[in-house]
Amino acid sequence: MRKLGVVIPVLAAVVFVFSCGKKEPSQSIASRIEENRAVREDSGESAPKAPDASDYGYVLRINASLMVFSGADTGDEADKLKWEESMALGEKITVTGVRKATWNNRVYDFLRIRRDTGKEGFAFESQVSRGGNLGVVIDEKANLYKSPKNIDVTGTILTRKVVAVYFPETERDGFVQVRAYDSAADAYRSNYVRMVSLSTGEADVQSSILLQTAEILKDEGAEKIRKDALLEAALLDYPGSAFSAEISAIVNPVTAVEIPVRSPANSRMVVYSESADVLDLPDSVAGKLVDRLYYDTEVTVSEETADTYVVDGFSDRWYHIVRPVEGWVFGAYLAE
Repeated sequence: MRKLGVVIPVLAAVVFVFSCGKKEPSQSIASRIEENRAVREDSGESAPKAPDASDYGYVLRINASLMVFSGADTGDEADKLKWEESMALGEKITVTGVRKATWNNRVYDFLRIRRDTGKEGFAFESQVSRGGNLGVVIDEKANLYKSPKNIDVTGTILTRKVVAVYFPETERDGFVQVRAYDSAADAYRSNYVRMVSLSTGEADVQSSILLQTAEILKDEGAEKIRKDALLEAALLDYPGSAFSAEISAIVNPVTAVEIPVRSPANSRMVVYSESADVLDLPDSVAGKLVDRLYYDTEVTVSEETADTYVVDGFSDRWYHIVRPVEGWVFGAYLAE
């Protein structure tokens, strides 16, 4: 087989500007919340109810709304609320009560909350999860299940990077109940996922929060400065997290280089480790996960890199496979 060229990104240096200046939204976040919620209600999808009555909770989405009364608090559901400030994804808050109130001429369920700053107000019940612990989706697609059974898969997924609240007391047979807001689908989710699809590590959770918060900022002016500072914090404070490669790919400019490849010595191999990641490029940092193969899976190899590389302390070539999926697998995890 003739040699082919593979183009992959190579990370280059970037100089960060240190600043954490905060820029408040120019328009009410609550107005966008209302629009999204109206869409969900029109489609028949309702926000999941809180699974318990814990006195603490976590914010499920970026720029969730903290509301305060625009007039008197009479205890009636007709009392009107107005947007006061934004809250951060994953922020832990104290829950002190529940009540119905009116915003934009509609009645909603709200939680009475207090932030660590001492600021009190109300949050849409859909935007805060009571109790539980923080986790983050590390699979490209995490299937949702109606119950902790394989047969009850729903056909709906949580995408990678979604920060979810999971409830350890519900864990059963490798499944656990979660609540989350998936920004990619603009939908709240409340169901079961496999525990292996989640990371509960602080580094993974916090780096994902920083990454997602930075991604919505513009690449100019004060927002650019803040974006760079957030991404730098993710890399410096949480090195080696599940999202380090994605963060590096955003903050570092790329150039194209050609990786020489050659015909393989053996076109049939098997996975010789517990599992082996299949990437879209022969690069453990820049390559994105395509699939994961498991021990004793037979693969068909179409080409291999001419040079060897070091990954996880092992030196070997990368192999381009075409069956059972197409992508690149590091040779240390394969055997002839």
